[in-house]
Amino acid sequence: MWRSIVVWIALLAASILVALLGWQNRGLRKERDWLTDRVSYAYPGMYVPALEVRSSSGAALELGAPRGDFQVLYFFTHDCAYCLKSAPTLARTARTLQSDFGSQVSMLGICQCTDDQAREYALRHRFDFPVVTMSDRRNLMLYRARIVPLLLVVDRDGRVRHAIQGVFDTEEQTRGLIAALRNRASP
Repeated sequence: MWRSIVVWIALLAASILVALLGWQNRGLRKERDWLTDRVSYAYPGMYVPALEVRSSSGAALELGAPRGDFQVLYFFTHDCAYCLKSAPTLARTARTLQSDFGSQVSMLGICQCTDDQAREYALRHRFDFPVVTMSDRRNLMLYRARIVPLLLVVDRDGRVRHAIQGVFDTEEQTRGLIAALRNRASP
């Protein structure tokens, strides 16, 4: 009789232990997923370094250090279907930003391609903002630009104010971008 009571108590204790370990494992998975996202994807509040780059015309430009209040960075590749789908909205948005904000906001395209491919892409899609090339994987990862298209709004402190990963082709996304530029509060 005592043995059966001890067995039942041991089974109950083991069940409670399994439930506690499962709950702890779920929490650890959530933390791991959060850390993976922080390393892989751009997010508001993230700091980016200032990097000197050259445009396809040879002009020296600096990523992550706007001359005005903000810098809008668009990372893309010349053969990405999602980037192609984003190009018309991006070109319209660039013209809107220029007319609404003037020199307070600068826009820069960063192509993970050759200079010739970047130049041809910018001409074909009527980008009226500078386009540079970047192929150094380390620098791309500093901006979390492993997956394209990626649109970032960087303030003069080098902090990301707004990030859009994936296709940029809706009015809602454009309004969100403009709202982020009008909002002066830090994320």
